[in-house]
Amino acid sequence: MNLELAPGDRYEEFEILAELGTGTFAKVYEVRAPGHPKPVALKLSRVPVEAEATALRALREIRILESLSNPHVVRILDHGLGADERWYMIMELLEGADLLAVHHFHDPMDTIRACKLAYEACVGLDEAHQQGIVHRDIKPENLWVLPDGTCKVIDFGLARAWDPGSTIGITATMGHMLIGTPHYSQPEQVVGTELVPASDVYSIGIVLYELLSARMPLFAKEPCNAVRERLLDEPLEWLSAHVKRDLVPLDRYRDCRKRLPKRLIQLVHRTLQKQPEQRPASGGVVARELASILHRELETPVAAVMHIHDARGTKDLAFVIPGKQTIGTSDKCLIQTASDGSKRVQAVLHWGGHGTEAVLAPAEPPAQPRHGQPELSVDGVEATQPMRLPAGSTIRAGHLSMTIEYPR
Repeated sequence: MNLELAPGDRYEEFEILAELGTGTFAKVYEVRAPGHPKPVALKLSRVPVEAEATALRALREIRILESLSNPHVVRILDHGLGADERWYMIMELLEGADLLAVHHFHDPMDTIRACKLAYEACVGLDEAHQQGIVHRDIKPENLWVLPDGTCKVIDFGLARAWDPGSTIGITATMGHMLIGTPHYSQPEQVVGTELVPASDVYSIGIVLYELLSARMPLFAKEPCNAVRERLLDEPLEWLSAHVKRDLVPLDRYRDCRKRLPKRLIQLVHRTLQKQPEQRPASGGVVARELASILHRELETPVAAVMHIHDARGTKDLAFVIPGKQTIGTSDKCLIQTASDGSKRVQAVLHWGGHGTEAVLAPAEPPAQPRHGQPELSVDGVEATQPMRLPAGSTIRAGHLSMTIEYPR
């Protein structure tokens, strides 16, 4: 049974101030809540959560979302189950508007601004991707732009958590459930394959393609908004296009060829491959590539940069995005200190984003010093406990020397 709440009503201990939005699964209200001096957002499931499996899944995902410290994900402050068995979450109340309200897609967005928004969205996705949570409904309406231009991912993971049997009204035709928005759905969802972090990469790829070109990547002869309007009530044609239509290359358009770095065009094309394994594997992979493009081609640093020198004098750069990165001998580490087959993580690097300093923490008891040199050190001091890294700090790990630089 749906619950209608108006300003002045109460739900549990929360005073309703205004309705902020409504979706398939939940409504969002501005509320006053005990323990919070300023109004916060209350997200309330539209119907009671009755199935135990659904309740357990929701609880698991909400706990993960509560643990996220990333500056580009909406913060979850609390959660619970009402007396009427509706799930609720208390979230930070965001100023600003969603991307669709900020940018109407009639014309291309400025290249740097588009890349920064996509970078921040991918950073927001990455921390949850590392914990196995897939958003499944990335679209402009779920990318929130704050007044200062910062982007946050909202509505993370809740489609699956709150209502795994939900549909968008095409079940009778397609014969399976679809969660999300057809415009930004993934080919693998249409054929019933399990969604993975690379599925979110496909959706963010569509958003970025549309921001850069004002075109839709599967329809060559129509502007983005014309396709959106024509297929507003035709989900099956959208879904068929994701599976059957070829990608329209960005450089087909003269303006894009002249304006966009070649490496950016190639990255967008990779995000839109039909097979998930052919795309970048996660939001973090895309974020680091966008950080590199912004830094090198567009001269707009957004990530921390690790300047790496090895014993032979070879130089390299590693782009550090907000969140957790690893340093060690495993090929899965952001910075690989040696390829000796040991596959160890020597250190974990935590960075909170712009305006903060990273912290380096040893991942395991340090190895015995070799030739009087510790295996891991910061500015000559052995790293046996977490150490803060001011700009210019020099880390030594294995045969590498690394100096960190932060964006201004």
